[in-house]
Amino acid sequence: MDSWGLFPYGLRSLIECVTRATILSQPADTPKFLADYLTELVNYRGTNHEADAKEVTFLNQEDWGNIRLL
Repeated sequence: MDSWGLFPYGLRSLIECVTRATILSQPADTPKFLADYLTELVNYRGTNHEADAKEVTFLNQEDWGNIRLL
């Protein structure tokens, strides 16, 4: 059994997206960045409450990446 099966549904996706955003941003204040990013994700989830947890995580990551590139 792989160890990812022990985690709640969607946690792996969340960890991957948070890690990617942190590496790409290289924030000076990592704890503040993580708090802001996760707050944004919770707000995003509120507007997409019908969507799957993994889908919300990746959609938010995609939107975040598009905004960052502008």
